[in-house]
Amino acid sequence: MPPTPSRRPGWRRVPRDLTVGYGVLATAALVVVLVVSDGHTVSYVLGLFAVWWLAPALVLVPFTTAFRSRAAFAAVLVPAVAAGALLGPYALNRLTPVRTAADLRVATFNTSTWKGASGLTDLVQQHDPDVLALQEIAPAQRTGYDRWFAARYPYRSYTTTSSQGDGDAVWSKHPITSVRAVTGLPDGARPADVVTLDVEGRPLAVLSVHLASPCLLCSPRAAASSPAGTTGHAARVRVGEAQRFSALASQLRAAGDAVVVAGDLNSAELNEPLRELRSNGLVDTHLAVGTRPGLTRGSSPGFARVDVVLVAGLDPVATLEGAPGDSTHSPVVADLAWPG
Repeated sequence: MPPTPSRRPGWRRVPRDLTVGYGVLATAALVVVLVVSDGHTVSYVLGLFAVWWLAPALVLVPFTTAFRSRAAFAAVLVPAVAAGALLGPYALNRLTPVRTAADLRVATFNTSTWKGASGLTDLVQQHDPDVLALQEIAPAQRTGYDRWFAARYPYRSYTTTSSQGDGDAVWSKHPITSVRAVTGLPDGARPADVVTLDVEGRPLAVLSVHLASPCLLCSPRAAASSPAGTTGHAARVRVGEAQRFSALASQLRAAGDAVVVAGDLNSAELNEPLRELRSNGLVDTHLAVGTRPGLTRGSSPGFARVDVVLVAGLDPVATLEGAPGDSTHSPVVADLAWPG
């Protein structure tokens, strides 16, 4: 009798086909994010969640050898490269010992309006930052905060209250020498200030920023009442804010100031605002020295890293993620050193 033709074992076909399907969908999603950017709800949300749907590719690549399928390997190659670009720095940072002592500790925290002071109290007591960039502080909360934290942070500056009923703040152990409002921001942007500190004779310009909030899945009426408008318009506002803050940081650095831009960007790594800020000389401290993804939005682990500390004229030494308390965000703490 002639030999029976060999068949690929059935158990291999199912995981192979699932891997190919995942790879094709992940690659298509990556193209949508990079081409459409934040202009559509779907592409914006895909960008926020990118770390979750790209990370599986890193696990699947080794398993494609078991399938003996070039198609499966080719399908997951692009998302695996993208996942490596997103997560690779954190693995490499674990292998790099810290040799520099920190001179300054800066933290950013979106306290989430009306959520109370538990997360803020934990941040101050456990990590004792020298400078705090705060977002979503309602005017009614300032009196209590100023009373409770005045001894620790005698120098405090608050922005003008936004149309959403909250504002940003900079608290410092070091004297504030000047405060000036940021001009040139697009319509729908929250107010922001440049707060200049005297840090033992060195000028440090601090911007506490909160980029335009998205109006995801909003009805036309809700979008019309949102300060930044629809998802697409809010995306354009965030890009305009990022461009203005990036240009301002360059001007401040050229004038001799070290610069900290810290806050809630409502954007993750694959969203345009963070790319814009990092493209013009600002260093993402967590990307530079962090050892975990640091997904700050939502209960730990969150779904996106939207809270950042960016610096120019300072060297990142270490970063960590604090406890959120009652907030919907986790604080980010960055240890920094003066160059040289």
